[in-house]
Amino acid sequence: MIVTASCSVPASNPARVTVTGWDPATWEQTVSRTFTVPAEAVVAEADDVASPLVELCADNFPGAGTSEEGPRAVGDTRLRQLFDKDFSRMAVVLVDRETEATGVGYVDTSGKLTRLSGEPSEDFGDTPKEENAVFAQDGSAVWFTETDSSDRVRIASRSLAGEHAVTERAVGDADYMDGAGLALAGDPVRGFFGKEVRISPDGSKATAFITWKGYNVVATPRRSALFKVDGVKATGIASGADCHPYGWVDDRNVLCGPRLGKTEEPKRKNSFWTLDTSRLDGTADLPKGALGDPIIPATDRKNTVRAISPDGKQLIFASLQGTRLEFFVSAVAPGATPKKITAAAADKALGVGDVVEWR
Repeated sequence: MIVTASCSVPASNPARVTVTGWDPATWEQTVSRTFTVPAEAVVAEADDVASPLVELCADNFPGAGTSEEGPRAVGDTRLRQLFDKDFSRMAVVLVDRETEATGVGYVDTSGKLTRLSGEPSEDFGDTPKEENAVFAQDGSAVWFTETDSSDRVRIASRSLAGEHAVTERAVGDADYMDGAGLALAGDPVRGFFGKEVRISPDGSKATAFITWKGYNVVATPRRSALFKVDGVKATGIASGADCHPYGWVDDRNVLCGPRLGKTEEPKRKNSFWTLDTSRLDGTADLPKGALGDPIIPATDRKNTVRAISPDGKQLIFASLQGTRLEFFVSAVAPGATPKKITAAAADKALGVGDVVEWR
């Protein structure tokens, strides 16, 4: 099943998030759940509060994803972790419009809101600023970041069992972390705060964009951490790989596309390829054998990965030719022949919102 999430924000009604399951063989809808977003929940960039829900709602309307920049790419790990494992609850960041204090909670499919943050203290002090709410996949807790008046960030969690005590996980200066989000990995769970964080299937590695260092591969620490230039040991992806990471096909290999939308090698134009991260040595040179050959033929189409199968052997990509948007499925293998998805329902399934899981 392929699971998509989309957001609608009517002018006079509450915002809604719809999670839908699709059969990838027929593209028929198999299940659908709707979350009514509470009025105090953050859904818009104008609130200047970080939440995966803001990303989901930014441009998820009919016809979105067909801009001049090409179709919207598969979301990073935090977008999936907006929901618990079975998509019965969705994490939210709540804002007090008067004080601008923010806290976290979750909403279920019945529309019930559960607050996990207490009311702002009556004492004279900083305004609470909790952001980036995501769900532990076992449903036991909501994780988030806190920022103090000195712009120091800590990663924390609150149990759904009524335990409101905040457990400190990691602390660090938030310089150059605009656009960062929180992703979870491992058992026990750890939180990783960074930009475009994509966790490997076994949770042992992640890719992330680190300011001043570009795209990097990080061996996930045993404790929560900030993915920043001086916050974690990372291995830079050599410039010769020309890799914008879309996600992981297995615990070693990352699926790449052109880093800046263009590539120096004509055979890789608008194509995809894999990068063996186990071969990276941290130098500027690309190790021999690390880079896979192009997966799909080079064309002038704008192609964007929409989903990667759980076994890493297939990908679905959107292809923009002029203003015409089409979807294809391809094996993750050099020289593969893409097959156009012709089912009419596929346009509805893949043309709006984000693919958050292929299970």
